[in-house]
Amino acid sequence: MIDNIGTHVDFPSDMSLTKLIKSLKVKNFQIYLGPKVGGCGRFLEEKDIESAREVIGDKGFYIHSCLTNQLSCRRKYKAYCKTKILNELRHIKKFPKGGVVIHLGTCNLDKVKRDRWETLDLVVKNIEDLYSNSRGLGDLYIENSAGEGAKIPVTLDEISYVISKLENNKKVIKKIKICIDTCHLFAAGEYDISKKEEIIRFKKDFSKKVGLKYLKLIHLNDSKDDFGSRKDRHEILGEGKIWKSPETLETLFKCFPKLPYICETKDFKMSLKFAKKAIQS
Repeated sequence: MIDNIGTHVDFPSDMSLTKLIKSLKVKNFQIYLGPKVGGCGRFLEEKDIESAREVIGDKGFYIHSCLTNQLSCRRKYKAYCKTKILNELRHIKKFPKGGVVIHLGTCNLDKVKRDRWETLDLVVKNIEDLYSNSRGLGDLYIENSAGEGAKIPVTLDEISYVISKLENNKKVIKKIKICIDTCHLFAAGEYDISKKEEIIRFKKDFSKKVGLKYLKLIHLNDSKDDFGSRKDRHEILGEGKIWKSPETLETLFKCFPKLPYICETKDFKMSLKFAKKAIQS
């Protein structure tokens, strides 16, 4: 189980992907392919990609899309976001395990306020557009939001809505996965996963509303803020409001024993130490 837990790592612009992979001691890892905010996406040299493929083995490789927002009503910005996402999807396609994790965005942008379901319909249209008009793309992992501002998706019903719509497109749905962030899930206020029974309830509801076959990644984080805060502020495992005891985290691991986990906390060693206690409890 402990081998399933990895982390988000820095990927300096002057470092090759091959060198990064060789330096890692974790089985699963996540990076930004370029600047986290603004700028152009990074294009890796084919020589580096081929070399990286030779050394990556069975590691899970995830690219976290750089805070792009395809829901923008500004035509130029929307085109810019699409270009970055396509670049990330083309890169990840060249590796055996992993995908691109994306925040879908917000209902309100540029003084345009949309209904949540209208926005989700737009999300479906944009995702279908990505895959219908381009080839050689990897898998897209839709991540749940903490519900800050007007960001989506917040609830399982919203995730289910997107998946059910995309299931009408057999070509596209094969590429769609779900990533659940534990900090976001807790902050959204639907499941108080600081309680064992709520973790179990979440699994049952996800199975019923979405389908466990779509859940392929967990962002394993604690939360600085209280349940239902609608704030996306990660904390080291065991030092926040969710994982107050290793036994509670153990319940999560028992519910999802085979999934890859990515920690997005400031001190991975401390988070991993706490996770080990959960596994041994």
